[in-house]
Amino acid sequence: MASFWRPVSKPENRIFVAAIATIAVGAGQGLLNAFDVFGSKAMTELAAFLVCMWLFPREERAAWSGKLVLILVSLGLLGGALWVAFVGYPDRHNPQWLTWDKVPVAYYLLGLVTGCIVAPLFEEKVVRHLLRSGSAHYLGRFLASLGVSALFAWVHTDAMVSAFLVSVALCASVYSFKLDTLQRAVIHGVINLVITHWVPVYPNL
Repeated sequence: MASFWRPVSKPENRIFVAAIATIAVGAGQGLLNAFDVFGSKAMTELAAFLVCMWLFPREERAAWSGKLVLILVSLGLLGGALWVAFVGYPDRHNPQWLTWDKVPVAYYLLGLVTGCIVAPLFEEKVVRHLLRSGSAHYLGRFLASLGVSALFAWVHTDAMVSAFLVSVALCASVYSFKLDTLQRAVIHGVINLVITHWVPVYPNL
């Protein structure tokens, strides 16, 4: 049921809001970057996430428990370990990787907030809730999961294969375990946490 401010939770409305949120984030980042605003990505994605959560708050979700949190963190660590094994370690001699002495503290902290908290929340809500659930109405679960995962991989140009596989797994978690946006964001955030620390850690080992 719709209110004056909230749209009806129909598939086309979810797809439309996901598209508008993505465009608005891109435009907002471009505007803030033009003025050299520190943390523009985190600001715009957090704002879009909060608006999307307010517009479409309802999701199926597994019941929170200490056991579930432990499982989510463990899955995130497993995903991060697989990335290290199949992507990070084979690419360990990449000269573009930063070392700790080249990472300013402010940018390190911003990277943690953006990559491990804000981006997972935004991407899980927009991509794997709104866009996936909306497109699943027209394409079916399987094709919708592949489609949104392909789009997710397309924007992650430096890690397309791993981004696609992670997205497919997160989509599957919705259907298999009813993980909602926040629960998937825990997995997603822990994966990013491992990746964020592997990049500067390995050259210093």
